Amino acid sequence: MENSSFYKGDFSRKNMRVQKRGQVTIFIIVAIIIVFGIIAFFSFSNFSFSTNSQKSLYIESCIENELQDSLAELALNAGQINPSFTTMYMDENISIVCYTSEYYKPCVVQQPFLKQTFEDSLNKVMKPKIESCYETGIDELKSKGYNVVSGKLSYDIKINPDGTIKVELKAPTTISSDEDTTARVENFEIIMASNLYEVITVANSILQFETHYGDAEVSSFMLYYPDLKIEKIRRDGGIRIYVITSEEIEYKIASRSYAWPAGYGING
Repeated sequence: MENSSFYKGDFSRKNMRVQKRGQVTIFIIVAIIIVFGIIAFFSFSNFSFSTNSQKSLYIESCIENELQDSLAELALNAGQINPSFTTMYMDENISIVCYTSEYYKPCVVQQPFLKQTFEDSLNKVMKPKIESCYETGIDELKSKGYNVVSGKLSYDIKINPDGTIKVELKAPTTISSDEDTTARVENFEIIMASNLYEVITVANSILQFETHYGDAEVSSFMLYYPDLKIEKIRRDGGIRIYVITSEEIEYKIASRSYAWPAGYGING
């Protein structure tokens, strides 16, 4: 009897261990199912809010395209939307960013904050474009059968020293499907590679040289910035035009500083 009780007790303990192991196994399986369920949910949500395999949103590619066009257009005017003080060259109005009407005098800066000016202009010209991209993205989702509730759109565009332009959007948006799957997105961040910050840095340096010396040696700048092409074009009346070219844009500025009257010294 004692041996029988012993074996029964041993069997009972083994049975309990088996049950515990079975419970642990069940818990692990349930946990895996939950994890995969969450992953599947968010994967479906992301898919449901995507119309482009390379982008999380349609509006990303739309805004990037509009941003590239705006950059190229504004760069021709030193980042100004409607420059009021310009000089004509090759049928283009080039913004004069430093000027003096006197001879033998240094120029006075007309546009002191080149980066801030460009950012402000970008935010203004991109407003209707971003709104259009967002509305088109919403329409795309609705056309695919999704229920979309959009919120108030706000945004900010920054030119960064790390070689990017960042567009931060706040647009509370809820997307749901007939299968009772709902996704909510509030903040979007679009980062586009651009060396515009570097271009503006060179333009600021040229501006400083024009202010102090009346001229800037562009070859020295190209040694420090080999990815950029920098040209200086001398015009009549002591006007100098600087063209800074990168892969994406041509940035143009003009200056008149330490000018010489015709027939005296060097007119340049």
